[in-house]
Amino acid sequence: MGLLDNLERGIEKAVRGAFSGRGGSLGPVEIATAVRRHMDRESKTIAEGQHLAPNLYKIRLAAEDFTEAKKYGVALAEELCEEILRHAESQGYTLLGPVKATFVKNTELKRGQLSIESRTDKDPQSGPVAPQQSSPAAGPSAGVPLPSTMAQPTVTPRPPAPAPAPSAQPSASLEYEEQTYPLRPDSTVIGRSTSADVTVPDTGVSRKHLELFRSGGAWYARDLGSTNGSYVDGEQLTSDSPKVQLIDGALISLGNARLRFRQG
Repeated sequence: MGLLDNLERGIEKAVRGAFSGRGGSLGPVEIATAVRRHMDRESKTIAEGQHLAPNLYKIRLAAEDFTEAKKYGVALAEELCEEILRHAESQGYTLLGPVKATFVKNTELKRGQLSIESRTDKDPQSGPVAPQQSSPAAGPSAGVPLPSTMAQPTVTPRPPAPAPAPSAQPSASLEYEEQTYPLRPDSTVIGRSTSADVTVPDTGVSRKHLELFRSGGAWYARDLGSTNGSYVDGEQLTSDSPKVQLIDGALISLGNARLRFRQG
């Protein structure tokens, strides 16, 4: 189990408290979510069916948040690199070189805010990570390089998986916050945990909240014993009705999150 999951399960309250401020809650889970969204925005189509994503990331944190991040040492940056690789694999992104994550301090940011700069480079040791396109930030950076206790690790991406054979089954996906997430061929787990196939960073969503699975050519939703329950088009999944068949356009409600099921 990765560091992000351990933090979320064991000391989530402590982490959220340490990273909380007037600017909102900011912890390892939120950082990972922001990086995944940044990857989706900055990916570029290089050929039909191929999308290039940045492999070098600079995460700017407010002074207080940077101090808290240092407590987790290099393990936090390493786990973030692994999360970048997992997301690239799940979305079919191409990475031209090893992944590198760098945390820097930005005195212009308020506590709870962060900004992300990224670029693509085959050799991450060639120099500092220069900005390519940045997420919105509160003013210019006054970055301070991360001390040696949190050295910037690099993680080599896994070779791309072979393209799946054509299937007669129609594809399915989820739409959430203006992003589209393709479903796995047989089963996709939705939850707050970063180990879920689709991560929904909502406090009303359980770590492993809902499963979408295919059976006999149709897609179904099944609640995984969540705390706040699951709803499909307003119908709650209960012990008497443990699963419900999904049709194109079905609205899935988990906590405060709303996801739209798409097929075909």
